[in-house]
Amino acid sequence: MKIYIKLNKEESAKWTSIKSAVLGVKEKMPNDQFAKIILFRGLNAFMEDIHTAIDEMDEAEKKKILEEAGVVPPDEEVDLEVPLIPKLEEKNENADDADAETGEGSESSVEEQEK
Repeated sequence: MKIYIKLNKEESAKWTSIKSAVLGVKEKMPNDQFAKIILFRGLNAFMEDIHTAIDEMDEAEKKKILEEAGVVPPDEEVDLEVPLIPKLEEKNENADDADAETGEGSESSVEEQEK
């Protein structure tokens, strides 16, 4: 993803002075790398503010906001179970038995299963 920020002369001068104040005059860092650092620090601070605000809400208000956002509350989280496929397990067991009897590796069992 690319984000372009167009700065006027005054904003560019402020950007340069902030960058120099943070890094020091002698340190060199590309503007895009410095912008990423600033962006992610800001996002992290923003997310901490949101978490703090949510933690300070009462349960009814929290539940209402989470429902409006389409978020499943943790206590109602859905566990997804992967169903077992008996036929696949049988094929694997039969292949293992055939390998043990013939002494051949998994390549021969794959060929047998494809037949």
